Amino acid sequence: MKRVLLPIVCLACALGVFAVSAQALPDFSGLWKQNMEKSSKTSLQSYANRIEQKDDTLKVVTISGGSRGENSYERTYVIGKETTSTDREGDQFTSIVKWEGRALIFLTTEQEKTGTIETRETWTLSSDGATLTKVRSSHGPRGDQEQHYVLEKSK
Repeated sequence: MKRVLLPIVCLACALGVFAVSAQALPDFSGLWKQNMEKSSKTSLQSYANRIEQKDDTLKVVTISGGSRGENSYERTYVIGKETTSTDREGDQFTSIVKWEGRALIFLTTEQEKTGTIETRETWTLSSDGATLTKVRSSHGPRGDQEQHYVLEKSK
């Protein structure tokens, strides 16, 4: 009886852990406006992200405002899939987005003329779902930098 019962109990525990972890991933969907006072200093006057998250796809529209007016751009990520791109200056970017627990991690390597810049951006959501915190750490030829951004969900 114990030989039959033990595998059933183990299977039930494993399925329970899987169900809890699958439900535990935060949904970053919504319009997020940066609280400029609570965030690292920037030359921008305003910053916002409109995020659509569905399954393993994350669409991020960034809207920023500064002395030269408002700009926006869109980027779509597939969580767990590495992507490469090249900008207008010829710099090459390799990126991957992945989950680490309840945090969404963006790892980017930029190959530019002066060297390699490695960036790790971590997104976490407050327990009430009203605050998105981004921590961006970069390492490259110009040294190490860390920036903190606090974005609040618009209603």
